[in-house]
Amino acid sequence: MIRIFVVLVLMFTLLACKPVTPVSSNDIKLQPSSFVCLVSQSQCNVNVDYGHFDIQFSQTAQEGKIKTELPFYIQLHFDGLDKKSQIQSISSYLEGKSMFMGKIPVFFKEDQNNGMIAESLLANCSEDIMTWRLWFTVEVLVADKVEQQEFFIDFDSQRL
Repeated sequence: MIRIFVVLVLMFTLLACKPVTPVSSNDIKLQPSSFVCLVSQSQCNVNVDYGHFDIQFSQTAQEGKIKTELPFYIQLHFDGLDKKSQIQSISSYLEGKSMFMGKIPVFFKEDQNNGMIAESLLANCSEDIMTWRLWFTVEVLVADKVEQQEFFIDFDSQRL
């Protein structure tokens, strides 16, 4: 009797499982209109001497906050005063502002809309609402000179 039960349980688990098909971020095509400035964002535009950066998020926000444990995209767009100015490199990371959660690296790559895009995910925390800080270090080629700019924005997440 126990053998039959064990065999049935094993067969059920084999039949119930489906292979997971990974989805590459290259397979996801986001439209510029799908990015928004969050209500909880400390700033959407960062002005510098040689232009400005726009930072927007892709996820449908819950009351202006990113939902934890769901993937989302961050878009960084640079408009230089000189139209020849362009981003050379970018490094970025997330860290909890209201609670230390370590540093979460954020890797940007060029997107089809002349900007940079990154995929990220926030962990759940014991607080219903948590404030995060997104740090940027950007190198921009301006008139044959590389300018480095460091800045951050804050935004909130909502626990599911």
